[in-house]
Amino acid sequence: MHTVTKVFVIINLVFCLILSQYVWVSMAGNVQWREKYENERDARHRDKDLLERAYNELLAVRATNQESNAQNSAEVAALNATKQALEAWKLEAEQTARDAKIAADNLYTAVEPFNKISQDYNEQVVEKLQRTVGELTDRKSAVFADRGDKLLKVAQRHNDYAIRHEDYRRVEEYHFLVSEELEDRLDRLSRYRWLRPDLQRELGDNGPVIFGQVQWVTGNSLQINKGRRDGVELHQKFTIMRNGTTIAVVDVVEVQNETAECMIVDLVRANVKPVAGDQSITRMFMSRTTRGR
Repeated sequence: MHTVTKVFVIINLVFCLILSQYVWVSMAGNVQWREKYENERDARHRDKDLLERAYNELLAVRATNQESNAQNSAEVAALNATKQALEAWKLEAEQTARDAKIAADNLYTAVEPFNKISQDYNEQVVEKLQRTVGELTDRKSAVFADRGDKLLKVAQRHNDYAIRHEDYRRVEEYHFLVSEELEDRLDRLSRYRWLRPDLQRELGDNGPVIFGQVQWVTGNSLQINKGRRDGVELHQKFTIMRNGTTIAVVDVVEVQNETAECMIVDLVRANVKPVAGDQSITRMFMSRTTRGR
């Protein structure tokens, strides 16, 4: 019994060995088939990608062909329109050529008697014109001679005018220099009138008193409502008063016809400055205060 068991165990071991070999062979075969399947699947994917790429290229080429066909159709339509226009122009040109031929025939018929007309024109017009031209030429020579004499006289008078103009320019320049000297003297007199009473009398500071009113004040400048027409002069002094009290003394620095701009030269009190509406009066000069004495 023990021997049979051993034989049975040996048979089982042999059978298990054979079965294990079979399993190993099956597993090896499955691995090979799986690799083959994966290779075939990858090949199918690559073929699919190539097919899709080729299909996309086909669609792009088809779209390009359709666009080219549309452009070609537009060009063909434009060429057909041009052809029709050229044919219409050709017909018009042929009609114009026929009309021109008819007009030329009519013109030839109209100018056939031109020789007789030309002969009569030469006899009645050209010869008379030639005689008239000869007479006008003689008159023209006489007119040119007279014109030359008059031009000579004009040139002589221009020369005299130039000489007199030079004299006038010299006199004008002298007058300008004298005027500048006079203006400078009057300006100096007006600037120094306060130092000498005789200058005040010479400049007319002893005239009537000018009453005015301050229109506006800006900083040290102000404007009064009296000007050149009222007798205001450059560098003349005015006293600014408020309620009968003197506030400041101003100097006229610019004179217009109706107004005068002044500069404040003296303040009675530093905290009281002129304002619009204050009264202005010509300053009482020394010569004016001593006039009656």
